[in-house]
Amino acid sequence: MAGSKALPSFCFLLCAASCALAAAASVDYMILSLKWPGTGCQPGWNRKPTCCVDPLINSPEMDFLVEALETYDSVTGERVANCEPICRFLINPLVDLIDDLYAYWPSLSCPAQNGMQKWRTAWCTYGNCTGLSQVNYFGRALQLRAKADVLHALGSKAIIPSETKSYSLDDIEEALVTKIGFSAVVVCTTEIGVLSQQYLLSGVRICVSADGRFLITCPFPRKSNCGSKVKFYPFTDDMLGRPRHPAADHIKLPSNKAIAQ
Repeated sequence: MAGSKALPSFCFLLCAASCALAAAASVDYMILSLKWPGTGCQPGWNRKPTCCVDPLINSPEMDFLVEALETYDSVTGERVANCEPICRFLINPLVDLIDDLYAYWPSLSCPAQNGMQKWRTAWCTYGNCTGLSQVNYFGRALQLRAKADVLHALGSKAIIPSETKSYSLDDIEEALVTKIGFSAVVVCTTEIGVLSQQYLLSGVRICVSADGRFLITCPFPRKSNCGSKVKFYPFTDDMLGRPRHPAADHIKLPSNKAIAQ
């Protein structure tokens, strides 16, 4: 009997301690995570597309795309997430950003989605930890992606997508420093071949100021998981499993009531 009475008190104290730790965590920098779809959208073993896009919207740009704008605490170096127990996401405030979101922050999951669930997840996981409005959170992420301009940064050093060519990780990192002004973390996935393991460029992670306005040096050193040689596969429309649809130029937004939760 004594044990059963003590249990609720213990649970309450444990919850209080957890909530205090969560409250103590502060967001004082972010990481912009950009992905290269040429790697993630490689066809599967049956040659079917592994990436899908809603046929009623435009294809994403053939470029590095926003995967997330994550929030971090520079004291601990840990990610800060899910700061609000009840998250409210409204699509209508983003009406002026919608075309850019479809182009540079799309959902590529299969079966095809229109991207709104992806944006809601980003906002509820990280956005509401920032103190920014939805418009500023998404708008500044898009602006930072354009400012980093990773594809052109690599291209300026003759590092261009290729089915066959490999590039030096040092050259990739140097090209990014030249453009961004700071080091960025190059992220790879691995492909196991008959004779060797290959590293495929899958993304770039760049540290960002807490207000989402500036690219900065990361407070904590972060290393690439790539090998010394990296492949940079092309990204093409046929990887998305459908042609561009003529109705893509007209997109009707759902109401706030339909998307808010």
